[in-house]
Amino acid sequence: MALESSLWQWLSKARLALPDTLHMERVENMLGAGFPDVDGFFRPHGAFQLELKSTKRPARSATPVRFALKKREAQIVYMRKRWDLGANAFFLLQVGEGADRVLYLAPGNVGDALKAGILEARLAIECVNTGIFKRPFSHEVILKAITTCRRNPALQ
Repeated sequence: MALESSLWQWLSKARLALPDTLHMERVENMLGAGFPDVDGFFRPHGAFQLELKSTKRPARSATPVRFALKKREAQIVYMRKRWDLGANAFFLLQVGEGADRVLYLAPGNVGDALKAGILEARLAIECVNTGIFKRPFSHEVILKAITTCRRNPALQ
């Protein structure tokens, strides 16, 4: 089963690979409703927040991809608010497992669509300007996308 913890384990290795340019922590915050899973700063590009979600790929392409957001309205609201204010606030989504997995860097304002279930082809459209990553994954490429894609005025 594709798990959020495996996504964090992979992502956290970036701290070892980029010790002079990356500060990133997983946040287990029971006080602030909806606070994202990861808070970080990637020099020289800036701060970012990520909500990590992972799921298996449906057997058929006509079946929506479903992420664990049914009882996470606070996460959806938080991410949308940060995104609307111009922050680097994203859902980092893993669909599939092993060699077949794909990472999607989804804008923080798509939480409602993710909660309802979304076709993977539609997810790709939502992420075309923010990031779609297939193996082999590069920490540096993904972190650069996380911290620079909002700098394009057409996306703001």
